[in-house]
Amino acid sequence: MANAVPVAQKPCAACKHQRRKCDQNCVLAKYFPTERSDDFENVYHLFGMQNTLKILKSVEEEERDATIESLIMEAKMRLEHPVHGHFSVARELSIEIEKTEKELEIVRQKIHICKGADNRAGPSTRGGQSDQP
Repeated sequence: MANAVPVAQKPCAACKHQRRKCDQNCVLAKYFPTERSDDFENVYHLFGMQNTLKILKSVEEEERDATIESLIMEAKMRLEHPVHGHFSVARELSIEIEKTEKELEIVRQKIHICKGADNRAGPSTRGGQSDQP
């Protein structure tokens, strides 16, 4: 089979966007396969090609998956919230946490009051034990 035709590799989303042939040296092929073209488009529009590559090259190899996922999430947040991006989501969550903490403090105060009322009521007569002989 010396005349077998090599299998053509699908270009990654980055190479497809740039209309170039995707080779084995493509840094973004691992992170943006053809199926993730929407994710690449979002990242490209927010960060650009050169900045995306700079960010990717500035982190250690084992952190690159998380870095790309972070860039994708940031781009999606900017798309959904064009004015404040992920900061608006973080702010909403922060406000929700503050409300929940205040509610928890009120519940703790009520529990403390109920425990205090229990102690003032005297010894419990539960358990079949009585003070009388």
